[in-house]
Amino acid sequence: MGAWRLPCGWRLLFSMCFIGLLAEVVHGAGADALHPRLFPAEARTLRRIAAKIGVAHWNFSVNPCDSESMKCDCSFYNNTTCHVTGIFLKEMNFTSQLPPDFADLPCLLQLDLSRSLFHGAVPDKWAQMRLQGLSLMGNRLSGTFPMVLTRITTLTNLSIEGNEFHGLIPHEIGHLTQMEKLIISANEFTGPLPAALSLLTNLTDLRISGNNLSGKVRDFLGKLRKLEKLQIEGSLLEGPIPSDFSKLTNLSDLRISDLRGSGSAFPDLSAMQSMKTLVLRNCSISGSIPSYFGDMKNLKHLDLSFNKLTGKIPDSFAKMGSVDYIYLTGNSLTGNIPEWLLRRNNIADISFNNFTMGSSGPTQCLQGGINLVESYSPEMISLNNINPCLKKNFPCAASNGQYRSSLHINCGDKEAIVNGVKYETDTVPKGASVLYVNPGSNWAFSSTGNFMDNNINDDSYIATSTSKLTIPSSQLYARARLSPLSLTYYGLCMHNGSYTVKLHFAEIVFTNDSTYCSLGKRKFNVFIQGKMVLEDFDIEQSAAGSGKPIMKTFTTYVTNHTLEIHFYWAGRGTTGIPYRGFYGPLISAISVVPSMSF
Repeated sequence: MGAWRLPCGWRLLFSMCFIGLLAEVVHGAGADALHPRLFPAEARTLRRIAAKIGVAHWNFSVNPCDSESMKCDCSFYNNTTCHVTGIFLKEMNFTSQLPPDFADLPCLLQLDLSRSLFHGAVPDKWAQMRLQGLSLMGNRLSGTFPMVLTRITTLTNLSIEGNEFHGLIPHEIGHLTQMEKLIISANEFTGPLPAALSLLTNLTDLRISGNNLSGKVRDFLGKLRKLEKLQIEGSLLEGPIPSDFSKLTNLSDLRISDLRGSGSAFPDLSAMQSMKTLVLRNCSISGSIPSYFGDMKNLKHLDLSFNKLTGKIPDSFAKMGSVDYIYLTGNSLTGNIPEWLLRRNNIADISFNNFTMGSSGPTQCLQGGINLVESYSPEMISLNNINPCLKKNFPCAASNGQYRSSLHINCGDKEAIVNGVKYETDTVPKGASVLYVNPGSNWAFSSTGNFMDNNINDDSYIATSTSKLTIPSSQLYARARLSPLSLTYYGLCMHNGSYTVKLHFAEIVFTNDSTYCSLGKRKFNVFIQGKMVLEDFDIEQSAAGSGKPIMKTFTTYVTNHTLEIHFYWAGRGTTGIPYRGFYGPLISAISVVPSMSF
């Protein structure tokens, strides 16, 4: 919520805290002077708030300022009297509307009501507040952008992430000129970015991901020279990436993904020597990868996946041994696969590219954190000494014509027999950059990506239901495979022909109860044989609740003996409910049977 600033230096606010309240102060002596008390009017206000939203832990028999959820300034009247300056009621599952009464706390500077179940609108009365920090993240608040917030011009930190706000972002947002941190991600805002955002020149952190915006990424964002963090993932905006972004030299965290419209040349980021996290994913960036990344000494995470990049991996990348994650998957990179990359200890995914073997290129897919699936160009497909996993379209290795006509996988869980059909085990725990081929070599999966911002080094790629499922075939849904970015399942050595593909889903991470854990929104895309069959798919919405099974059925054709089912996260939905790092595709089971007899 930002740094604390005492109200005592503000003459106007100082007066507000005293005028009209002095008559209510009872000056104690002796023992009373050792125990500061709240102004009586503020104590009454807190009682009203507690009654309206259901706060049970404020102890009014002593001093509610002693609560961990409250911060007070008790320096008034020789340290005998307190004003409330901060209230922190996060993860409390309150189900009421927001009380207007918070505005009756004249010295309140910080208010955190995040991860709860507040609904309705932001009260108009809040316009009289002098807040510096306000977090309403992760609630059920709705309506258009709360105009009342644009009148709290003292705000420096504001988060309304993960609510149900919709409509345009108003130009009045430009009134918040003291704003340093603005987070409006994971709502339903529409329309173009307002030019008034360029007036917020004190911004160091701006996040607008996961909305339904339109128009281009605007040049004026390049005027926000103090920005250290900028996130524009999955907001439906169009490219190209403005060249003025090169002037944002203070950036340490830049994430742009899934831009629509025309492509981009690679933006000049060479002056961003503080860069730690860089995501430019699926932005239709063309050309070669700049060599200056090798000189970014603070870089830890580089994701340039699913663009149109060509040429070789720069030699300077050999200096990036301290970079934890490198994702170059889904481009058209050429040349030999560098030897330093094959010896790398950290994660690197260069799958789905156009490399050549050279004199010493790999002939097998590697174990560990280097994913090479489909990394070779089509010209390599005729080479018999190269494992099929390296070749385009993962061709069948069988030479005896022993093809299969069905496939059943219990994704993320052990073997299960359902209606007489055996669903095979799929319990590999890893997934940041991995190819797994099952022991029977009849199916495989390739997984790319790590869950970001969760401060966990060893991510879990298998979800377990938060409650016991009482649904048919529950053994298919109790666990599921997760992906933070890209997950591809292969049916290998299939008969050519028509197939019925059944994808089994159940939302088992977000709950179906009266807690903030029920507010998560998972959205992802699904492709079969390269064709998108589901876009912005929301399991819970489709199944009419969490913990409920939903099956999606498709007909597809196999023409080269390989079936490919691809799950992709396009930056949509929530990423911070119940906590950071909860997002991306989830699949419970896969069933593939022939549409006709072979």
